[in-house]
Amino acid sequence: MILPTDQKKDWVEHMSITFRANPDLPKGSVNIIVEANEATEETVQLMQSIKTLQRRNMTTIAIETDGSYEIIPTAAIVAVEVDGEMLDIQILVSQGDTARKGQLITTLTTHDTLVHFMTRLPTEFVRISRQALINIRHLRSLKLSYSGNMSASLDGGKEEIVGRRYVPGLREVIGA
Repeated sequence: MILPTDQKKDWVEHMSITFRANPDLPKGSVNIIVEANEATEETVQLMQSIKTLQRRNMTTIAIETDGSYEIIPTAAIVAVEVDGEMLDIQILVSQGDTARKGQLITTLTTHDTLVHFMTRLPTEFVRISRQALINIRHLRSLKLSYSGNMSASLDGGKEEIVGRRYVPGLREVIGA
């Protein structure tokens, strides 16, 4: 249900925002509660928008590997792929003076699901198949492939297949 512009304005005019200090919360924590007389599409959209804002500010991620945690800049992650019950996280390591010169890809492996891992990443990560997601900041080109799929060329020489079911979403994200 999409509301006409005048109804959206009316809904926003009846919304109130209140800050309440809660000394029982751990330092640095924020608890957001959305209250309404009933759950509506607008309240769901509001909660999704808040989650999106939270994800946009993430600059690093802790990845558990063999009993230790690697703290990785999210901008360095090129792709994430399912490998059985594990995830292979492809990370770009630049060498040399320019951003494109001497790029290497290293892989970290962690025990996680793709769906859960994606919730921990900023919004520039897009799912391209049931088995993979990519960082669109590392996307260099897309080529039509067989049966409606596409081939995505990424930094570091990485190539990924975009499943035809995921092509419309990727096109929307990149504005194509």
